[in-house]
Amino acid sequence: MNQGAIPDESPRNLPEQLLLQDAKAGNCRAIQGGPDDILGDVSRLVALYGGNSEDWYKMTSIQAFTINGASVQIHWFENAQILQQVELKFKRQYPKIAPKNL
Repeated sequence: MNQGAIPDESPRNLPEQLLLQDAKAGNCRAIQGGPDDILGDVSRLVALYGGNSEDWYKMTSIQAFTINGASVQIHWFENAQILQQVELKFKRQYPKIAPKNL
């Protein structure tokens, strides 16, 4: 199934805005992609945004803030040749709560 573009997600609050600003300032790293680790979404990304398969990476912010009880990081896709950043999303992970023993 080839889905279209996924719109960028906007920050919900000031800490998320600061996290986004920090990531876009270069405090980020690739977690998948490039010529040796082609993304599963690469054909969709190339069809929508152009570029070559080996130029697309999945990126993440290095920082993870705790905001309203959730660990928050930012993920997006980036074309390393033209530095195009698309499909930005905030990954919010809430701690798992162990069931109480009754």
